[in-house]
Amino acid sequence: MPTDAAELARRLRELEWLYSSLRRVTATLDLGEMLRAVLDGIRTLVSAEALSLLLHDRERDELVFAASEMLGEETLAGPSPAGFGREPGLEDTRLAVVLRRDDRRVGLVELRERRDGRPFDETDRTRVETVALELATALDPVAVAHDAEGLHAVFARIGDAVPSQATVLVLEPEHGQELVFTSSRVLRPGVVDGLRLHAGQGIAGWVAQHRQVVCVDDARSDPRHDASLSRRTGLVARSMVCVPLVHRDALLGVLQVINKQHAARFMPDDVRLVEALASQAAIAIAHAQLYRRAELASLTDDLTGLGNTRHFNAVLPAALVRGGPVSLLMLDLDALKSIVDRDGHLVGSRAIATVGRLIAEQLRPGDTAARFGGDEFVAVLPETTTAAALEIAERIRAAVEACRTPDGLDADVSELTASIGVATFPDDGSDVETIFRAADRAMYRVKFGGKNGVGSA
Repeated sequence: MPTDAAELARRLRELEWLYSSLRRVTATLDLGEMLRAVLDGIRTLVSAEALSLLLHDRERDELVFAASEMLGEETLAGPSPAGFGREPGLEDTRLAVVLRRDDRRVGLVELRERRDGRPFDETDRTRVETVALELATALDPVAVAHDAEGLHAVFARIGDAVPSQATVLVLEPEHGQELVFTSSRVLRPGVVDGLRLHAGQGIAGWVAQHRQVVCVDDARSDPRHDASLSRRTGLVARSMVCVPLVHRDALLGVLQVINKQHAARFMPDDVRLVEALASQAAIAIAHAQLYRRAELASLTDDLTGLGNTRHFNAVLPAALVRGGPVSLLMLDLDALKSIVDRDGHLVGSRAIATVGRLIAEQLRPGDTAARFGGDEFVAVLPETTTAAALEIAERIRAAVEACRTPDGLDADVSELTASIGVATFPDDGSDVETIFRAADRAMYRVKFGGKNGVGSA
């Protein structure tokens, strides 16, 4: 194929991959799914050893590793993996070439799954055959079995010719047992997910501060480089591309691509492709974050910050589907009307907001509280027996009774107390409606029996 035709074919493949990646990135409003799609797109377009997408936490002015993955190489000696054959052949996901020396078969090289996702072709076969000829002439099967560095160099030479996800080298000494070596690229996701960088820390921090693209050939010699991440991951950063994610003048994060595979540095085309995907990813992430904020707002009670009725109506059925025991608390405030009649609605509203905070403070991770009505609250406690739920309810009741002033106001609300009812699935009901009614009845028994107490169904 003429050089210009080959270049055109390469460009067309890049556009096809870029289009496919952009479609995946923009096809969802789920932020987690979108972040994975961004990394998948970068991996398809640019072969690198590590990829990271960092999101900007505006409140703390920090970068947070939200999605990351790192490729490592494992070289093993032992039996051939299942599915790897012993015969030469060319298929979409398999390429095997015989090693021959003096017309005698001395081994076989088999590659699986081209690293860029394309099928193997005749050009790949020719390249591997050229390497196989070199290896057959130079390799000493006995010596390489005890030379880890030399074996690594052999697999690197094969990978330079045709990058693949897994390679098997089978050597057949003239006298002795067959030797099998495997080299595979192992994806390790989430190596640094959740780690935070201070503003300006490392090259990624500099990119976030200055909102400029950075491409370096040797990160270790760059004064902005922070070596602490390398010590944490074991990855020695060399070549690097860092691109800011910006939408409507707002910094959303940084996309970082580290160590171009089988090359000393990233080329301008690599940077261009990362920038193209980063630009679209920034728009998609902004939309996903806006959607998430709107979704949270639709499920949140404005006064207390707890869930609202809509949130409760989604959480309780889901908890019952997962199985019991699931306990439900129903809480109604006592004496709120007299406080409002005496001190006004502002004090009453602040008292309700304060009770919302007190309830949230007594719950555990995984529990969900919601404001159900004017002065009524509910709490869903998964994997909680009646006895355990009564203890939590008593802590909430005591906290409300001990409250003397509402948050932010100098007003006396010491007469405010709570009546709480407890019901547990499946002991007190087999579905949402029966559990709700059981907890409601238990709460009203407390209410009419003297208030300021806890009761069970």
